[in-house]
Amino acid sequence: MTKRATRTIALIAIIIVALGFILFQSDLLSKKGPEPPIEEQASSPPPEARPAVPVEAVRISPEALRDVITVNGSTMPNEEVSITSEVPGKITKILFQEGNLVNKGDRLIQLDDEELNAERERLVVQRNLNEKIAERLEALYQKEGVSLQEYEIAVAEVEKVKAELSLLDAQLEKRVVLAPFSGRLGLRLVSEGSYLSPGTPIVNLVSINPIKLEFNIPEKYSQLAGRGTKITFRLDGDERDYPATVIAKEPQIDSDTRTLRLKASAPNPNGKILPGAFANVTVDLREFGQALLVPTQAVVPEMNTQNVYVYRSGKAEKLEVQTGLRRESLIQVTEGLSPGDTVITTGLLQIRPGADVTITKLN
Repeated sequence: MTKRATRTIALIAIIIVALGFILFQSDLLSKKGPEPPIEEQASSPPPEARPAVPVEAVRISPEALRDVITVNGSTMPNEEVSITSEVPGKITKILFQEGNLVNKGDRLIQLDDEELNAERERLVVQRNLNEKIAERLEALYQKEGVSLQEYEIAVAEVEKVKAELSLLDAQLEKRVVLAPFSGRLGLRLVSEGSYLSPGTPIVNLVSINPIKLEFNIPEKYSQLAGRGTKITFRLDGDERDYPATVIAKEPQIDSDTRTLRLKASAPNPNGKILPGAFANVTVDLREFGQALLVPTQAVVPEMNTQNVYVYRSGKAEKLEVQTGLRRESLIQVTEGLSPGDTVITTGLLQIRPGADVTITKLN
């Protein structure tokens, strides 16, 4: 046997041994088989076997709801005027006390009228004389002792003096300054003996019953407030709520602030509310008598919708709702719910539509 043949036989023997080993290993592996993964070995309970989610809920019922806003305002007098004189003159008498209440027509200031009274006395004498002359001429005219022209001139002289007296009486009336309306006087700004020019301030007069109130509301509420709207307001340092009613509003929106200005009136019989005070104003825009309110946490926003879960026959049912007014802890639902529905308020992250739930607390 040659050396080459010996090498060939040895190579064939090695290949046969290797094939046998491979076949032996494959047989062992096929008998053992792969073990299932741990995840598959742990059997999961069927969906119907999952425990119910404990939740809290609230049963909703209709209730009254007021739509209100709070803004800042300022009190102002019902009427206010600075008392002045129409004519010049020296003050001879001050007929009022500072801070007192006065009625319409009360005398406040007397100006010097001595010269006017003297002139009036002269005109009275002239009028009486002219009337006597006219009477005599009338008698003569009846007897054709004087002409008609002479008699008419005498009558005209009487009428002329009467007109001068009326003018003088009007001037005398202006020498007395009267209160134009009932109200309370402020501090006087003049003294007796002062010379007044027309328009010189004498004292301020204000009427504060009723008291008026001015305030602004945002533009978006302009259609909800107007004449007759009810409001309440509070003053600094006073916890009492004062009622008032809107009596007027501006005909246009302020383009700078985008607000609408309104004026309200409130009774002030004892004069406790003073003009110029800061006021915290609450405006009643509208009222809902049958509003459905749910806790704010019960509303779940999703994309462009808002939803709530209600409890029905032991399961959670998802409903799309429309919301309205918001309060600190409540929100109005305008569509999607009915009175008597039980709205789930807790466990909202653990439940899905159709999930089993059990109510642990019902409000």
